[in-house]
Amino acid sequence: MRALTQDRYGWDTLAVRDVPDPVPGESQVLVEVHAAGVNPYDWHYAAGQPLIARPMLGGLGGPRPRVRGADLSGVVLRTGPGVTRFAPGDEVFGFGTGGTFAELAVADAGSIAHLPADLGHVEAAAMPMAAVTALQFLRAAELTAGQRIAITGAGGGIGHFAVQIAAAWGADVTGVCGPRNAAMVRELGASEVVDHTTDDITAGEPRFDVVFTNAGRYSLRALGRVLVPGGLLLANDGSRDGLLGPMPELALAPLLSRLRPYRVVNVEATRSGEDLGVLDGMVADGVLLPIVSATYPLDRAVDAIRQVAGQGHARGKLVVTLV
Repeated sequence: MRALTQDRYGWDTLAVRDVPDPVPGESQVLVEVHAAGVNPYDWHYAAGQPLIARPMLGGLGGPRPRVRGADLSGVVLRTGPGVTRFAPGDEVFGFGTGGTFAELAVADAGSIAHLPADLGHVEAAAMPMAAVTALQFLRAAELTAGQRIAITGAGGGIGHFAVQIAAAWGADVTGVCGPRNAAMVRELGASEVVDHTTDDITAGEPRFDVVFTNAGRYSLRALGRVLVPGGLLLANDGSRDGLLGPMPELALAPLLSRLRPYRVVNVEATRSGEDLGVLDGMVADGVLLPIVSATYPLDRAVDAIRQVAGQGHARGKLVVTLV
């Protein structure tokens, strides 16, 4: 099969090559990939950044697995031993294991779900990592109707899903984004939109019950200033400055919770097929819609990853198409 692979860190090592077809193991399925979502996760692996994370990305020599990509949508070709929920011919979406920017990918049966009836493969491929992350962070906040939440990076992958989920749960949503995304964020459910190019969300009196930070534009300490006493800071990201990126801020989050009049929470998002089912239900109810701003063929997948590198891409999701 053809796949986007790399043997060591760095953009110049990424290339589409012929590699052996993967084989599903116990409780796994083999999927013909029709589309694969692009995430910041992919550029972290491609570039090996931040440097301190390389042991977790596969080792100092290069990333593992060799094939890039985590999200997929496609058709089951074969099932491994122990799989009962899926059969060949089923249309599915979710998380792959071993890379998904490829014609074929293996997925754990517990990390995929049946394709939402109201979505095509491109739209479904945009959802797994970003939408599940948004769902799990907001669930950790125990968000309730009427609470005031600010979401930074509201026009991006995780952010645009978070705006919709929070609004569907009855929260009063303030979306922070650039001017080109303001209309979209308001249409997705934000009652107020703050243009980060002209206004500073971290200025002013404490006014939010919850702040959900994405895109690394603000420090956690600065965002804490606008939380009411007893508020919650959902720390999905911190400032990207320095060789260590946001990791020092995130590592200090538990300490911040002890020293500040608000709590700081970081959620280790999991690849949950059950949560994909929850999102499917929200799509069916008409309260969740993936926004795909561009698609790229496999031969241009590197360009798609570059678009999400750093803070370079901030409008919905990008998707690599294979069929």
